[in-house]
Amino acid sequence: MLRIWQKITSSYGSHALRGNPVRDAPASRTRTAERFRLHSHAERGNDKFKFREVIVAQILRRMFRACLLLCCLGTALADNSREIISAAEIEREKPASLMELLRKRGGLGDSSGALSLRGVPKIALYVDGFSRGGAVTELEKIKPQDVATIEIIRGAASNRYGADALGGAIIITTLQAKPQWELGLVQGYDSLDSHYSRAIGSGAVGGIDVRASFEDSLSNRWMIQRDNSPLLSMAQTQHSGFAKRGGDIKAGYRNDWLTVGAELNYLEQTRNYGRPNNYNEYTTVRPKLFSEMRFGELKLNGKLMYEDNRTDVFRDVGGTENLALYMQGPETENSVNLEVQADYRNFNAGLVYAVNQAGIEQRLASNGQRLFAMDSTVNRIGLFGGYGLDFWDDWHLDASGRYDQYDYSGISIYDAGLDSREPDAFKKAFNPKLALSWKTLPWLTLRSSAATGFMPPDPATLYFRQTRPNYVVLPNPTLKPEQSTTLDFGTEASWQGGKAELTWFYTRWTDKMESLVTSGTPNIKQTVNLGASESKGLELSINQSLVDAWNLALNYTLTTTKITESLNSAIIGNELAFQPRHRINAVLTYTGIPGLTTRLNLHHESEQYMDFRNLGRDANGYAWLNKAYTTLDFLVTKKIGIDKHSVNLTLAVNNLLDNRFEKSLFQSDPGRIVRGEIGVNF
Repeated sequence: MLRIWQKITSSYGSHALRGNPVRDAPASRTRTAERFRLHSHAERGNDKFKFREVIVAQILRRMFRACLLLCCLGTALADNSREIISAAEIEREKPASLMELLRKRGGLGDSSGALSLRGVPKIALYVDGFSRGGAVTELEKIKPQDVATIEIIRGAASNRYGADALGGAIIITTLQAKPQWELGLVQGYDSLDSHYSRAIGSGAVGGIDVRASFEDSLSNRWMIQRDNSPLLSMAQTQHSGFAKRGGDIKAGYRNDWLTVGAELNYLEQTRNYGRPNNYNEYTTVRPKLFSEMRFGELKLNGKLMYEDNRTDVFRDVGGTENLALYMQGPETENSVNLEVQADYRNFNAGLVYAVNQAGIEQRLASNGQRLFAMDSTVNRIGLFGGYGLDFWDDWHLDASGRYDQYDYSGISIYDAGLDSREPDAFKKAFNPKLALSWKTLPWLTLRSSAATGFMPPDPATLYFRQTRPNYVVLPNPTLKPEQSTTLDFGTEASWQGGKAELTWFYTRWTDKMESLVTSGTPNIKQTVNLGASESKGLELSINQSLVDAWNLALNYTLTTTKITESLNSAIIGNELAFQPRHRINAVLTYTGIPGLTTRLNLHHESEQYMDFRNLGRDANGYAWLNKAYTTLDFLVTKKIGIDKHSVNLTLAVNNLLDNRFEKSLFQSDPGRIVRGEIGVNF
């Protein structure tokens, strides 16, 4: 800090010129008195000019120091709190799914089907430059063998990735086509009779690089509802199951200055919730076009995607007595997404445009009577930009921001026999982020960040209704957008064979949106604004190489959440839902035998409430609190090379101690699962 102080005082004058009577030495006080003695008229004229110079210098000095203080207390370097997982690391860990891989990362949670980081449940998921929302189900659509890198950005990222990124972002880049001919086959089974078959191939045809991958899988008991659950609509009479079948085809062309390509994704899914007439069938078609042009230090790229999603919904009345089909109907969503971006040295800027058209229809299964219908259109345009500046040899400052505009139009609703049309709505937000990093010593770096976030409610949250005898979803057209401010300050130290990071973080929301489910008959679900809330804590990660090819990785997140302001005084001071105070991951890895990797992973989460009411037990005696739990996972992989080919063998035991812990909303873990996988590469 001495160097900073010297730079400030040398640029803007001595601090002693303020004439502080407490800190000034006697000689300084003499000089202070000398400055204010009586002068002649001519001298006073000169003194007025000098006095103005002093005042201007003081104002500039204070503005400079205020900006410096702002940067030190709340600004973030582009790679602040950023973790990158490579394809090689994914290959070593051999996860059955990407969520299995990410669940072991610091501060990352997936309770209630939504991704969260550091107690903030709004996480943007981007795949090859396009948003996929922030649901765990979107991660399940991606095969681990298709991934080139996964980037985890902790802390607000709305300055680049928009409304979904209040708590951070997960950026997935998939493998592109290669000119070399390759073929990989993967087959996996587990003790729940789940299985997956995958085939991946790439090569070149007439100067065009081509890559294709396919999957056929079944996951049994993906969701287990507890017997002591008040949610009659989710009571199970059979094992749940999740089937998936689909493929991706990519083609690309490259030369010295141009890259162009196209991609087509097709996916079919069936998700059964544990009763014969309570399931969804999904179909997704997603064509993409992309291009990149390079002119020296200038890089231009553009992406265009069309997405067609259809979900056929089948529901019974809920409970275990009447399992006959009660209602059904399609839910459709069509979207067009365009992004163009330019990068030049330390500057980048871009434009995002998306139009989303959604339709929902519900009909009685018995006679086809129309129950509910909704159509909506959302147009979104985003402008983003950022600039990075290196100064004072070992400092780096980034300033970035994004402006988003949302137009809600064409919202028509059929409900309770009445047709209505909602007025068009317009929402906008600008989310800046400042960034600072100081390499204090060759082995020590200090970083900090300040950013804002914005999350508007979508039309389905505002107007969607579902009514069944045992389950009701209510709309809430009065919902306000959720806004947040995030600060963090961190330090990173590295040494021979290891490194450590420690980060303090703080997020404050206004009009935070949360889902509320109440017990009884029927169960009622609605999204509401809580008021002001906060999440703060510490995040520690350590990675250390030990003796004889042993490595230890540890991450610990301490998170405290609290509702600070609300119209409902009964919930002020309560914790937010599904946010454990303590989350620990410890991974011990051994690679001392060529081609063999052995890994032991410990995971712990403390108790967590299921909603913001913080009910130990409700009026009906149901406990809305998931207890603390600890699991231990074991993995061993062996790679056998045969000429240019290889065989990969994997044996994994998840939840080695068979802990049937409580999770999500009245669900439990299936316990110990033994998985085997064989992969062959040609």
